[in-house]
Amino acid sequence: MVTKAFQECLIDVYRGEVAGEAAFESMLGTADGVEQQYVIGSLLQFETEGKAIIGPLLMRLGLSMLEDPEGRAGGAAGGAHLGSLPWVERFVALRSLVEANYLPRYLELGTLVSAEEDLDAARVAMFMAVHEPAAPVAALLHFPLPRPA
Repeated sequence: MVTKAFQECLIDVYRGEVAGEAAFESMLGTADGVEQQYVIGSLLQFETEGKAIIGPLLMRLGLSMLEDPEGRAGGAAGGAHLGSLPWVERFVALRSLVEANYLPRYLELGTLVSAEEDLDAARVAMFMAVHEPAAPVAALLHFPLPRPA
């Protein structure tokens, strides 16, 4: 059985995926050319897949899968800001944002459950811990986008 601390952290991580999805969706609108569309689209796909991986666990634990509208709006606003930066600078800013605001919680999730307590929860927690600092993202996608020629 997972702890309340794990459940709270899982909800925070899910909210991070929602905000990330909204941010990359917003940034996709400012992509310049197929290469940028591929990069941002892959990041968007990664956040969407993260939500899909967490969803069944949320449901099994009786936790809400409803998205926080404020979190989605904040993610979209952040994505619009990042999208206004020059291409390389937006990823420098994104890295700082992730390291300061998301990575600690994602890493913490893996410390709050063991495989002996709940194998599925531990699997999700470990995926999310690898997911947030991941590079290259495309190699971790379950449904990768086609790379532009």
